[in-house]
Amino acid sequence: MDPSAATELLQVAGATVAVVRLIYLNLAKRFPALLAYLVFLAAIDLVLGLLDERSALYFWCYIGLEPLECVLGIFAVRELLALTFNDYPGIRTVGRWVMYAGLALALCISLLMTGLLWSGETRGRSIHLFYFEVSKRSIVFTLAFVIVTILLFLSKYPLHLSRNTLVSSVFFSVLFLSEAARLLVDSLAPQLHIHAVDWTESAFAFVCLLGWAAFLKPEPPKVPAQVRFSRPEEDHLLNQLNSLNQFMTRAARR
Repeated sequence: MDPSAATELLQVAGATVAVVRLIYLNLAKRFPALLAYLVFLAAIDLVLGLLDERSALYFWCYIGLEPLECVLGIFAVRELLALTFNDYPGIRTVGRWVMYAGLALALCISLLMTGLLWSGETRGRSIHLFYFEVSKRSIVFTLAFVIVTILLFLSKYPLHLSRNTLVSSVFFSVLFLSEAARLLVDSLAPQLHIHAVDWTESAFAFVCLLGWAAFLKPEPPKVPAQVRFSRPEEDHLLNQLNSLNQFMTRAARR
């Protein structure tokens, strides 16, 4: 079997296991956007894995399906942002605005720079495909920046997320950042892809998806909130976060 097809199908298996696990544990309602992203990831990898990558059908499937993956990626990161800052609506709202503005700005700048630097020697489908790839990379890199910001908050502030929320945040972040890293390395190649890098990233994604599924646990029954005694360092960080949330709440109302 062609290595590209094999790694695509391997990723299908990993995404399917993660989807089944989310549904089995009744977590679909909590993570609808993440679930939709995983289902679509499995579908697009299955379609591309079964087709000959040199065929016209493969090309048009790729052109038609990749934008949908980007849109679902945006919704998944938006959901990740909402879950992480569920108790901080000001930060959540401003973070969502910044993400949308960053996506629009990165896309405009990338397309503008591509138009200015494009030599004009290549005609037809190639230039449109180049613009397509540049647009996709701009979206993925911007979302990757948002994800890194979320991970920094998770590492610094005691947000007290549920286990499944924390597990899903970390594993989805690692999965998405690996995709961004692959695209970054691929961008250095004249044809905008390196097969060995693509195969490696698909294998890594498979392991990441299996890990995601394995670390998910049944949700414990809701119990009354217990009194927690926090340390002075934790109180200081939480006060910082509350102050930032209040500032962003006032800014969002203006």
